[in-house]
Amino acid sequence: MKDFQNKVALITGAGSGIGRALALELAESGCSLALIDWNEGSLSETEQMLEKKNIAVSSHILDVSDKEKVKDLPNQVLSHHNQIDLVFNNAGLSIVGTVDEVDEDDWNFGLDILLNSVIQMTTVFLPHLEKRPEAAIVNTSSIFGLFSVPKQSIYNVGKFGVKAFTESLSLEMEIAESPVEVYCVFPGHIGTNIYSSSRFKSFEPDDAGAAIFGANAATEKEAGIQFKKNAPSSPEYAAKTILKNIKKKNKRILIGFDAHFYDLMSRLFPKSFLKIIWILPFLRNLFKSE
Repeated sequence: MKDFQNKVALITGAGSGIGRALALELAESGCSLALIDWNEGSLSETEQMLEKKNIAVSSHILDVSDKEKVKDLPNQVLSHHNQIDLVFNNAGLSIVGTVDEVDEDDWNFGLDILLNSVIQMTTVFLPHLEKRPEAAIVNTSSIFGLFSVPKQSIYNVGKFGVKAFTESLSLEMEIAESPVEVYCVFPGHIGTNIYSSSRFKSFEPDDAGAAIFGANAATEKEAGIQFKKNAPSSPEYAAKTILKNIKKKNKRILIGFDAHFYDLMSRLFPKSFLKIIWILPFLRNLFKSE
């Protein structure tokens, strides 16, 4: 996809973080937007930021795990925009806890948002995307879709699943010579609110899970603040990186030095990788992105 002008993009999780940054970047390119988020207040804030842009914007308050509402979403989007060219499956959440601590409800809740919603959103919009001269599906996995860490089993399974689903779909689209391009995004540590809005089954001072992100906190709240403050990459940087790689047709998009580092180390040192991941928190500030 050479440019985004006169295209229509749907973005889940558009109320904050990478989703909001994508909306602002795409708007600058002349791309109209269908914004999706469960939080009416934050979604309204994103919409207000776009008021002076010369594009069409529709907002849809929606929990992406609500299967019936997702099923009807293409009708709503097409009634506003008459077309759909890009779908960014960006919404996500984290449930922090050991395998012993999380229960069946946690697994169902987490995977419905992290994985099942990505599959359903892709499925319901794919027939409409295939009618366009060129189109794209952009699914957000994570560095935790490349390797696993303690106390993030639900997030790991969800993001590994997004990776597997997206890669399979990409191959199918290529074999079918479809106009739909399929991208998988692997953000590293991005300065968003995802950690502070996590569901915590447990938290201890100097928690090992938080330490991976350079946090050395005594409380959940403090860890969330440090997670966002210490991030080597911003949502704006992430959005620019994603769109630049779509233009270049790079189907596998790593965001941030840490993502590239972890990806390489997990391949080179699979047996000792869990020891290596603790090195980067000490180095992250040397490679901080704007």
